[in-house]
Amino acid sequence: MRNIGKIFISDVRRISKNVVAVVVIMGLSVIPSLYAWFNIFSNWDPYGEEATSNLKIAVFSEDKGTDIIGIDVNIGSTVVETLEENRTIGWVFTESANAAIDGVYSGDYYAAIVIPEDFTGDMISFLGGEIEHPDIIYYENEKKNAIAPKITQKARTSVQEELNATFVSTLAEVIVEIGGELAGENVEGSSPADTVMVRLNELGEDLQSYINILNSFSGIMSSAKSIVETSQVMLPGLDSMVASGQNTISGMESLMISGNATADTVSQMVSYSFDMVRNSLDGVMVMAENDLNRMENYESSAVSGTAAPGAVLPYLKELFENAVGVWENTADIETQRQIQEIRDGLDRIETNLNSLSESGTAASGEVSALRTQIETEIAGCLNTLSSLEAAFEHSVMPELESTMNAVQNSMVAAGSVLNGIDTDFEDVENVLNSYGETLDQGSANLAQSIVMAQDLYSRLAEVIADFTALQQDEQYQQIMEILETDPSMLGSFISSPVNLDTVGIYTIENYGSAMAPFYTILAIWVGALILVAIIHVKVEPEQGIDNIKPYQAFFGRYITFFLIGQAQTLITVLGDLFYIRIQCHNPFLFWLAAAISSLVFTLLIYALTVAFGNVGEALAIIVMVIQVAGAGGTFPIETLPEVYRSVYKYLPFPYGMNAMRETIGGMYGMDYWNDIGMLGLYIVIALFIGLVLAIPFRKLNRIIEKSKENTGIMI
Repeated sequence: MRNIGKIFISDVRRISKNVVAVVVIMGLSVIPSLYAWFNIFSNWDPYGEEATSNLKIAVFSEDKGTDIIGIDVNIGSTVVETLEENRTIGWVFTESANAAIDGVYSGDYYAAIVIPEDFTGDMISFLGGEIEHPDIIYYENEKKNAIAPKITQKARTSVQEELNATFVSTLAEVIVEIGGELAGENVEGSSPADTVMVRLNELGEDLQSYINILNSFSGIMSSAKSIVETSQVMLPGLDSMVASGQNTISGMESLMISGNATADTVSQMVSYSFDMVRNSLDGVMVMAENDLNRMENYESSAVSGTAAPGAVLPYLKELFENAVGVWENTADIETQRQIQEIRDGLDRIETNLNSLSESGTAASGEVSALRTQIETEIAGCLNTLSSLEAAFEHSVMPELESTMNAVQNSMVAAGSVLNGIDTDFEDVENVLNSYGETLDQGSANLAQSIVMAQDLYSRLAEVIADFTALQQDEQYQQIMEILETDPSMLGSFISSPVNLDTVGIYTIENYGSAMAPFYTILAIWVGALILVAIIHVKVEPEQGIDNIKPYQAFFGRYITFFLIGQAQTLITVLGDLFYIRIQCHNPFLFWLAAAISSLVFTLLIYALTVAFGNVGEALAIIVMVIQVAGAGGTFPIETLPEVYRSVYKYLPFPYGMNAMRETIGGMYGMDYWNDIGMLGLYIVIALFIGLVLAIPFRKLNRIIEKSKENTGIMI
């Protein structure tokens, strides 16, 4: 231990007696700090607005704009106006697209953005059913600077986001401005949401009316078919009735296919039904006369192949009910009285006909009375039916026409549901034999239409229920308030509906502070490397110091390296904190991490030089180069090639940098002390290299040194 102290004191004495040596030591102490300070300051805030605003990017818009329902829209011009207020990049607004592009080629601009003339038209092309994706043309000069394109990409992204936001915002404002036109005639004093609800409810009511019409017509067809099947022979006017029915069915076919229900169609349906009732009652009277005549002649009323007159009445009553069911509730009192009178008359006729069927024989007087009663009831029913038909034409039809117009307008929206339904009534060779088949075919398609209409009505009810629930939502109500009061605010909201709230974890004020650990650690390593290049590691024998052992020479000379290294570190740290003014939450621990790093680096490089001479110095340079490239000082280690990711954990740089980062960004648990502990392992490694591994290389080092001297030009 005594020789160690003597060696150190001897070094100090010799340095202090030589002015040049003192100046060199002072230079060695300051130079590494300059390396750190210049690099930290040059990287202080390269991505900030003050720096990036010096990068020139040309902008020109050729966009001619377009017209949306009388409103001029030019998204390109809007973006240019927005960029004129933007100071993030040094935007240059040229007079032409060629000037912008030529400036990129010549190097006057780092990049250029050109908006084509059909840009707005392509943006809203979806309104015409054909989507054209709009393009902005971005020219970039990658030769001028390696990092500049990465920074200007920020500008490119900014413009793209601005274009998207402007498009959505502009479109939203236009929609709000023309909202009244799109919604039709708004309900006075109501909000757009209320107007939508009114329209939905109106469509629901009209759709229900349409379903009622289809059900009524389905009932008429079913009843008519049953009447024909029950008693074909009793219908003397069947041919004309079928022809009328063909027209009515064809009209209803058009209704089903296109959704264009008209009052005339319903009128044909009612008239057809009334004709069927009238003709059927005439046929019933004929059959009743035949049965009454047989009774007078004491013959059996049961005739093979014929139906009893009363068998047709239930279907006849159903036919009548279906014919008046659509419009009865809207008719006046007198018309409703006539409908009820016909119902009562049909009931009485059915009762009398059933009595006729049940009586096998009767006296002449009874037959005459029954004939008179049946004739009177049928005649009365026919007269009331004629009056009802006249009332229908004059009083019901005008009101019905208004209702059907509403149904027609609403069903335009539902027309697609009814598409594809088709019924063919052509080529009827035999009226009587084909009539039932025609009704079967019509009924099948009509049933499909009813199912479709009911399904549409059910879906509409779900939409109304969902929309009603949505109206109760607080956020929706707020949106409606914006919609009703401020279109521009709504456009702004829709263009950027989500706010990103960033919560900083270990926030660092600027890029320079974030890079300070890397450049400080690198400066400390460079300082240690300069020391072994300037100061000899070999201790020469001198007077007063006898029997110097290798370990004594190692530690005796290293004290000088250690102290100069600590001086370098202290100057660098003080400059970081008080000259550059980096962010630092714990200055003492920042210095402590730097001081321990200096101890490790000077000892490791010193040991390499002691063990391997100039080869050791070369190894120290190689290790430094590897650490600069692959220690995660600039780019995240995860982004580097696999070879660096593999050796990363074996390098001392990361542990020194991570310890410093803890003091700059914020401490977490024991991370700081864990990193300091890992640095301590390299002290053990350095001592092993300098004291043990150096032993077999001493002879080789002497040979190398002698060969260098023999060259006459190498130190």
